[in-house]
Amino acid sequence: MKKSKKALALGVTLLALGATACAAKDTKSVQSTAATTESAASAGESKQAEAEDDKQATAPEQLRVSIESIRSTRERESGGETGMGSQDRFYEYPNWAMLPTVPDGATAALTEALDAYADTQQKALEAYAAAHQNSAEDDSLLNRYAGDVRLTRSDSNYLSFVRGTDNYSADAEGYTYDSKTGERVLLTQIVRDEKQFDSAVDQVTQETGMTELAALAKEGFPANKLVWALGNEGLELYLPKSDGNYVMYIRVVLSYESFPDLFTDRVKVRPAQYAAVLGPNQQAYIDGKRIHVSAPSGQSGSFTIEVDNKEHTFKKSEESGDLLSLVFAKTTEGDFLYCEFVGDIADDSQLVAVNMADMSETTELGTPDLCTGFDLQRVTDPATLFLNARLDTLSTLTASLPVSVGQGGKLEAQGSYQYLGVTELHTKQALTLSLVKNGKESGETVELPADTKLFFYAGDGKSYVDFRLEDDRVVRVHIASDENGPDGSLWKVEGKYYDKDVFSGMRYAG
Repeated sequence: MKKSKKALALGVTLLALGATACAAKDTKSVQSTAATTESAASAGESKQAEAEDDKQATAPEQLRVSIESIRSTRERESGGETGMGSQDRFYEYPNWAMLPTVPDGATAALTEALDAYADTQQKALEAYAAAHQNSAEDDSLLNRYAGDVRLTRSDSNYLSFVRGTDNYSADAEGYTYDSKTGERVLLTQIVRDEKQFDSAVDQVTQETGMTELAALAKEGFPANKLVWALGNEGLELYLPKSDGNYVMYIRVVLSYESFPDLFTDRVKVRPAQYAAVLGPNQQAYIDGKRIHVSAPSGQSGSFTIEVDNKEHTFKKSEESGDLLSLVFAKTTEGDFLYCEFVGDIADDSQLVAVNMADMSETTELGTPDLCTGFDLQRVTDPATLFLNARLDTLSTLTASLPVSVGQGGKLEAQGSYQYLGVTELHTKQALTLSLVKNGKESGETVELPADTKLFFYAGDGKSYVDFRLEDDRVVRVHIASDENGPDGSLWKVEGKYYDKDVFSGMRYAG
């Protein structure tokens, strides 16, 4: 499912009307002498635990988190003319969810916690699908299950993400786990002091011109009713704001640098290398620096980056427009700030990288022409970032290319394009295809009967597409471009078939 880049850049998503307000602060009853003594003892134990936590805080290691997609049993089917050609049928699962998974090196407890999350999401998908199975509103995005995930932190101290903030939804949630114990962490366990939290919220919402959100954040804190996550810049709050018809989630960040006394050292300490999404046209505090990027709306040939009260002016393409997003990356090669601007054609964008050491800029990042800006749903580790790309291989779909930050801030491809979501094709005839293991052909083949479901999984954008089968095996379809194919076919499949003779469900954008 393709997301609006502007919505991603602002951390804002339209949600179904009716999102519930956060619970009000609990009223405090008068304590008895014994209860007061017990409370004081508890507070003393808490402070001692925090002191031990701080003393043991060491730089964590990055966890290379992967994200897979699962689907419900609710399938929609349609047909007709679309874009560059006709289709027999088009298949779609309106209910799907993204599941973070951790590598083998993660603790067994964290793996079990994410397995439990996956089970919860599978049940939620099926329940939602059953409730909307015969809905007359199937074509509305409001009736899609909000299973998208935004990964915000992934290291050996904490794994954190939010669900439902980048989609139409009324039930967004935040998930933060202790990477060692696998326990789900409460916000009241992360923040040291409620009064300091309230003061920090007042300061940040005033800086960003969103003071109307402050009361909501302060009311939701003691009851643990806020949608939140830990990021590499700081604590991320996702606060609902209604326009009378819909609710938008506004991302507000309480940075570790700005409010050091608010968090334990274990929360504040980050890996030696990390990445973070910063808010466009807002103050950011990260890596001991105050960063503010100012870019005029519309087309303009320059923009300004202010670092610790010193301004630097940079050029950008005359055809590029508004500032879409900012990504900060701290690496062994240096610190870099990537500024993404609206491009000169639809769905296009342009990246400018700024070296924070000497404030030099470059637009020659070594990325393929198919790529645009960063996939902002996965920005934690500069060794595993992802660029968005639009591929026209057997359908027009958005995919992500895994990249790492290299010398001079150049982005080096680390594998094939990856498809997220559950877009599918059906085979029209029996096919013999190669099995794929660990991204490579295994030497084995599999016979697939007609009407087999194939779910887009990965590819190189020109010579092959890998598909996941319903039993989770992966097969490879070899393709070659053929713009003069009969009946509007665009690809030769396995060297002998035309795509329209082999697959139903293909859909191309104009």
